[in-house]
Amino acid sequence: MAKKKIVIELRGVEFVNKGAELMLMTILKLLREKYGDSVQIVMERNIRVPVSKLKENNIDVKFFFRKFGIKWEEIGKFFPFLLKPLGFVLPNKIDVILDGSGFAFGDQWGANYARQRIANFLPSWKRNNAKVILLPQAFGPFQDAELRKVMTKIIDGVDLIFAREEQSFEYLQEINPTDKIQLAPDFTNMIKGYVPADFDHVHNRIAIVPNYKMIEQRLSEEDYLHFLCEVANHLTAKGEQPFFLIHEGSRDRVIAEKANTLLEREINVVHYEDPLAIKGIIGQCDFIVCSRFHGVVSALSQAVPCISTSWSHKYEMLMKEYGVEDCVVSDLTKVDDVLAKIDDLLLEENRTSVSRSLSQAGEIQRERSKRTWEDIFNFISQK
Repeated sequence: MAKKKIVIELRGVEFVNKGAELMLMTILKLLREKYGDSVQIVMERNIRVPVSKLKENNIDVKFFFRKFGIKWEEIGKFFPFLLKPLGFVLPNKIDVILDGSGFAFGDQWGANYARQRIANFLPSWKRNNAKVILLPQAFGPFQDAELRKVMTKIIDGVDLIFAREEQSFEYLQEINPTDKIQLAPDFTNMIKGYVPADFDHVHNRIAIVPNYKMIEQRLSEEDYLHFLCEVANHLTAKGEQPFFLIHEGSRDRVIAEKANTLLEREINVVHYEDPLAIKGIIGQCDFIVCSRFHGVVSALSQAVPCISTSWSHKYEMLMKEYGVEDCVVSDLTKVDDVLAKIDDLLLEENRTSVSRSLSQAGEIQRERSKRTWEDIFNFISQK
């Protein structure tokens, strides 16, 4: 008799945001290394998680549909023999739910978003005896009273919840102190990238990684474009060949292309769909100037010096963990401060010193990630 597979649903990860996809790729790698053929991985399909991508990555589709006011999964329970050959999995067959949202629970998104992501589903998950684990991610702040109520329900209802850094950990503990809340780093440091064969790594040595959220969350488009142009123009004037590296998609690319029209001399715009290619490119850079969180992680975890902008506490906390908090730029209008940091990193002896320190910190963070996943696997194996 064949051994029953463990069925694990992944939530909060997708194929559009490259940080989210990098987390997805890491989770798939770790689950398959641990369980091999004895794991069945499931996701819900949506516009950011197309069925074609699920099939490409050997991920089954959760049979969860709402049409004409009908809960089709309830009807599907009577015809499981029809669903299985089509790659569908009923919700009541799921053993474990892993939520890999990078940053989805906080005042920026509010109570309704938290309900739609997790809280509304907790009763049905518990009826199905599914274990629910929120993987390392950022949380908070939680000033909104209604959101605090929802987060209390979420913390009570999940089995384990991992805060990515101390500030998020404190935000959660302040709402509902419990031992199930633990501290663990971002886990994409456990997967390696690669440099695409057609990428010119000789001439593209300093990446500038834009992020449209800097405009949504922090400052005007004009000010952000001015910042990007000052950085690019300064590097070009120093004889360097910077390039824009797109870490997400069309919105980030639009920013890079707008900046390019304002530059004294246009620079390359590099855009790959595979997040592992993006990580590999970052790994071969001399240093980067980055507005994307997982771009910063990819740099620091590969001992590549990084100057980071910020629109959330998660950037400051990440840089602090690697001992380079002085390389976070909170006020982008103080361009001279940024250019001074760039000039420091243009000196090879300074880069080497920073890289050596990052390498040591990176080993510590990888060991922390390894222990975290050992704890997750041990918890999953418990009856």
